[in-house]
Amino acid sequence: MEALQRIKARLKTEKKVWIPVCIGILAIFLLALSEFLPQGENANTKNTVSADSEDAYCEAMESRLAALISEVENAGRVRVLLTLESSSETVYATDVSVQSDRGDGAVSESRDSEYVLIDGTGGDAGMVLRTQTPEVQGVIVVCDGANLPEVASAITQAVSTALGVGTDRVSVLKMKPEEE
Repeated sequence: MEALQRIKARLKTEKKVWIPVCIGILAIFLLALSEFLPQGENANTKNTVSADSEDAYCEAMESRLAALISEVENAGRVRVLLTLESSSETVYATDVSVQSDRGDGAVSESRDSEYVLIDGTGGDAGMVLRTQTPEVQGVIVVCDGANLPEVASAITQAVSTALGVGTDRVSVLKMKPEEE
């Protein structure tokens, strides 16, 4: 308590001491405040989001295909399984500079490529040109009407056309009967 009284007395007599004390108190306050501010995303969060978005893409495509196939005459109940060959790919913008040197009859060329960065909320990030959707490896369709050749053929063609895959990557199978 006595030390606090001495500091208080010194602050009253020496006005130059106020500035460093105020700066110190402000610094401590800002450090405490920074703990409550949101932090930028880390690499683990981005990878999780990417995996989640690919699962969401796969589930959405399965739902859309099942809805489409269920509209085919005599298809009956429908379930769809879609497998992906690759993950989605993000293409970033690059700045390429080419320098040519034509000295002594020889031509030399050097290329320098750098990613284009933009300011983001969590720091700098690459400028995205496009994101390519995952490639489909294969599709399995299980439905009641798969035993009818015309239904199986129509479903195979529809899935092949909708996803842009060959018919050899589409398998249509008969669903087991419902148990009562």
